[in-house]
Amino acid sequence: MTALKGEAVGRFLKRPDKPVALVYGPDTGLVGERARAIIDGFLGPDADPMARAVIEGDGLPGAPERLAEEAHSVPMFGGRRAIRVPAGSKNILPAVQPLLSDPPREAIVVIEGGDLKPSSPLRKAIEKSDQAVAIPCYVDDARAVETLVTEEMAAAGLQVSPDARAALTRLLGGDRLASRGELRKLATYCHGRERVEIEDVGAVVGDASALELDVLIDSTAVGDAGQADLVLRRCLAAGTAPGSVVSALSRHFMQLSEARLKIDRGATADAAMRELRPPVFFKRQNGFRRQLGLWSPEALGRALELIAATEASVRLEPDLADAMTSRALITLAGAARGPRQGR
Repeated sequence: MTALKGEAVGRFLKRPDKPVALVYGPDTGLVGERARAIIDGFLGPDADPMARAVIEGDGLPGAPERLAEEAHSVPMFGGRRAIRVPAGSKNILPAVQPLLSDPPREAIVVIEGGDLKPSSPLRKAIEKSDQAVAIPCYVDDARAVETLVTEEMAAAGLQVSPDARAALTRLLGGDRLASRGELRKLATYCHGRERVEIEDVGAVVGDASALELDVLIDSTAVGDAGQADLVLRRCLAAGTAPGSVVSALSRHFMQLSEARLKIDRGATADAAMRELRPPVFFKRQNGFRRQLGLWSPEALGRALELIAATEASVRLEPDLADAMTSRALITLAGAARGPRQGR
């Protein structure tokens, strides 16, 4: 299997060593960012702009031989070439298969796919080939968002206050490209200062959809299934991906679990919240404190198992993602309404 994860992704982006790469997943911003990074890593910083080509995937079924011909063509002045293929909605495997059996030597083909299932013929062929790699791009978790915040703010010469960092972690993460854009806008707003404060985040990165997501999560965690389902429908109608909802649930319940364990070891609720990374956003601390009284470590463990299973199912069956996410919310809210969980 040649599906890359973790540090292997970073190494490949810097030094691509396979002639075909499939970059896919629900985070279209991250798909595009990684595809560009692969091409830059393969061509080098001083590459001729003519060394880059784009072939739209939806045009390949009518002329599948075009991709291999382009990949094997020799540039007039020599050197490497990179071909980017936005996959679109049509089956392009017949165009890709010749590259796997007869790979180009001085070219790389980078295919940008959507949220492909494991049963996708293209994904299966790429993952089984020794000449290709598959790189999944899922919605950033809290740690990835924190890393992104640190990276962008450090590049701008800015530090970030704990409250501002917590707010950014809460507001960002649905799409890598959009997250970078918001962070760079924030850096421009704070130019000339040393530190980003919570007020700056509110002024620049305010996001109504993220606030809706907070209401959804908090409603679920206190057992208000009706409110949670209503807000879920609003979020989905506004374009929030089910995977983003489930990822946000996962981050929140992991924090609840960590804080609950600290309390059971003798910490106060306030001390437990202060020690979390990222810390709980100050406007949500009262609600978080209430939720800690409803959930025991055992109940939180079961909740996290349900969320993980839902996250996997949403990726495998995107057509049923809305229904599976709704079912998970209702189940979690039902658990919160049961006998006192925290005792």
